[in-house]
Amino acid sequence: MAGNTGKVERSGRVRNARPHVAASGVEAVLRLAEGLPALADVREVGEHERSDLTQTEQLQLQQTEEVIGAALAAGDAALWVIAQGLERAARGRWWRATHASLAAYVEERIGRSAGYVRQLRLHAPLALETVRRTGTVPKPSQMVVTRRTEQRHGLDVAVTLFEVVRDVAAELGGQTTAEVLKVVQNNLPKHLPEQNDAQRTAIEQIARRTLAQQPSAPGPDREPPRPAPRMAGHRQIRPLQLTDVEQKSNVSARIRALTFESNSNSGASRAAPTADATPVAHLRTLEEALAALAAIDQSLTGDVYAQAAADPEQTSEYERIRQHIIIRAAAIRANALRAPTA
Repeated sequence: MAGNTGKVERSGRVRNARPHVAASGVEAVLRLAEGLPALADVREVGEHERSDLTQTEQLQLQQTEEVIGAALAAGDAALWVIAQGLERAARGRWWRATHASLAAYVEERIGRSAGYVRQLRLHAPLALETVRRTGTVPKPSQMVVTRRTEQRHGLDVAVTLFEVVRDVAAELGGQTTAEVLKVVQNNLPKHLPEQNDAQRTAIEQIARRTLAQQPSAPGPDREPPRPAPRMAGHRQIRPLQLTDVEQKSNVSARIRALTFESNSNSGASRAAPTADATPVAHLRTLEEALAALAAIDQSLTGDVYAQAAADPEQTSEYERIRQHIIIRAAAIRANALRAPTA
């Protein structure tokens, strides 16, 4: 057997392995663009116009921000997938035949420093668990904070902290930055209740009390500021009255289909209560919507997704539908978070 000369030879395998896998991932992200309004349907506006957005423009803006938010989330999710892959490459030392070190392999493969990737690998398990439980893809800076929470209080508290701060910050018109997470984390007591419900309640109380004291929070003597339109998934979405949009004849069929207005079988095209309807009528609408969402939640099981994804001839259609479910669910959740609290 020939001895190892110490010379490391590079090969093209690193960059050229299984190109169809990379292509399918890129295609999945590019398919998000199908949710954008048709460019021809977007009214071109002059440079100096400062008029309010029409209802049609608000709908187009909401759709566009939902797609942008989903694309941003896909980018954040890709980081954690990369981290998990590099964890395996490090464990198996698969770079040993082509590179002098793991750092050299990482630098060539993804163009990042070994130190940065080391942090990603460290935080990836918590990040993926956060995605699984909350449906939101965290950023690396956020995981630096919740990783400390995990070390002090355990996994459940770390994930709950992220979810609670996300919801409370959105309710107040803010964002779930690492700084906001850190402020709330620093106010957590040394010992928290062991029961999950009591634990969550305690964290939520601390988050509300802490964030209410932040300079950006509305004071007791002034109205809360109107938040700017935000991205779906990570941030809030501009609210929209669909009944007003339905009255606009120039809204494209493509847009109406994406908002489920053209689906006569879904029940979503039924007119909502008018502005002068009683609160009871509006409450009944919410109750009916909740019942419909509960039925949808029961029907969209993990097995349904698995069976739908199993057909190789329907991969594109499956992914298109899945992405639209994610986008629509994010929009519903964001509007509920922005709603007044009792």
